[in-house]
Amino acid sequence: MTEKAQSAPQSQISFLLFLVLGAIGALTPLAIDMYLPAMPTIAKDLGVAPGAVQITLTAYTAGFAIGQLIHGPLADSF
Repeated sequence: MTEKAQSAPQSQISFLLFLVLGAIGALTPLAIDMYLPAMPTIAKDLGVAPGAVQITLTAYTAGFAIGQLIHGPLADSF
């Protein structure tokens, strides 16, 4: 006799999905809040203007947004 593979209960999967999506949603604000206080020090240590350091934050945020545009349709297709 063959037995069916037992899968995780739906409520457990939903809770895990909730935790993962919550962590991903908190990633950008958390990174920004950690990075902003260090910007003047980074600019001073690297010898660049503060505006140049601000571009790195813009690039991070833009990369996160573009990544969602790519990963969203991929996730929907699977």
